[in-house]
Amino acid sequence: MTTMNCSIAIIQAIHTFVNAADTRNTSVLAAVMHDAYQNIQDGFFEQKGIFIFSKTRYIELIETKRFGGSPRTIKIESIDERGNIAIAKVILESELLCFSSNITLVNENSEWKVLYNVPNIRKKS
Repeated sequence: MTTMNCSIAIIQAIHTFVNAADTRNTSVLAAVMHDAYQNIQDGFFEQKGIFIFSKTRYIELIETKRFGGSPRTIKIESIDERGNIAIAKVILESELLCFSSNITLVNENSEWKVLYNVPNIRKKS
């Protein structure tokens, strides 16, 4: 696969990941997430501190409507692709929130999966 094709596949995986969370489509979301997925964020709503969510917990947060459900625009600022690992800097905006995320993907069996999502979340003013 050429670098251009890989980049397109990475972009598609990012869009699939975000759109599945936004629409709370947990079967699509689970398919694009690596089994070792982790969401790492500073703060959880009004709680302070570092929070790390596994794939199972993240999907549970989507299912219980604590996360997801609001459409967001997606702006990919950069993708640093190094073989089978890619790190994307992505800006996501919903009506109320802005997410500045670093999303790490890995290519296993010719398929890009989201391994880590490290969002910085702020309320829009």
